[in-house]
Amino acid sequence: MENIAAPRQKSWWRRPPIWLLGVVLLGVLIFIAVEEIREPAPISYSAFLDQLERGNVASVTFRGNELDGYLKQGSEAFRSRVPDFGDPGLIAELRKQHVVFDVRSPSQWTALFAHLPWPMVALVAFVTFAAFLRLVRGSAAGDTRMPMHPAGGMIGLVSKVFGLKGSAESGAQRRPPGEGNLS
Repeated sequence: MENIAAPRQKSWWRRPPIWLLGVVLLGVLIFIAVEEIREPAPISYSAFLDQLERGNVASVTFRGNELDGYLKQGSEAFRSRVPDFGDPGLIAELRKQHVVFDVRSPSQWTALFAHLPWPMVALVAFVTFAAFLRLVRGSAAGDTRMPMHPAGGMIGLVSKVFGLKGSAESGAQRRPPGEGNLS
């Protein structure tokens, strides 16, 4: 009698989806870091007005209430915010000081990300990632039961996260074949 070994499963960290997820996450982190480095230094609106009075503002770009610009001395980039009620004399002062200015519409991405419910997004991302890891890892070593359906896995995961006992088992009792049949 030949002893046929069961195919050996790869460790969870050796499976391609984990590496793909890691590469994507690393790419996102690098993108965020590069954007943070290139972002201009924030200054208060009053500091911006002081620089404007001194004639030290070279150019300004408006995006909604956001204000990006460059100073003449040192070509330093800055970012400020115009008050929500506006500043009626600002454009006249910019023209008086011969400052180049541009008006652009705010980015659609900015508007989208500003209105997202971030706590809910974080919770959904956490639960999805935890369920993904559970599915990728498979069943524990030595576990002879059939793998759980992903929906059952999510119910079990959520019940563990929120401390609910018995929620995963209460929906459908699992019985070995041949037991509990009354017919």
